[in-house]
Amino acid sequence: MFPPPDYALQFDPNWLTSTVVALARQADESGDFSIVPILADALQDAGCDDETLLQCCRVPGNVHVRGNWVVDLVLGRE
Repeated sequence: MFPPPDYALQFDPNWLTSTVVALARQADESGDFSIVPILADALQDAGCDDETLLQCCRVPGNVHVRGNWVVDLVLGRE
């Protein structure tokens, strides 16, 4: 899963709260990516207002799997 091709995110390090990192790590380590919408909630609670990022996590029917770009971004992967 990749972000839209013309998407340029300005990721704010202040969004990396302990909750955000813990949720991303949990999804990555367990392989249970059903919590990605909850990760979006945590990012929003941390001040994230990037609609593209948040909607990618919340779109009904999106299948989130290992390599999810939002999880990888939170975990510092390119």
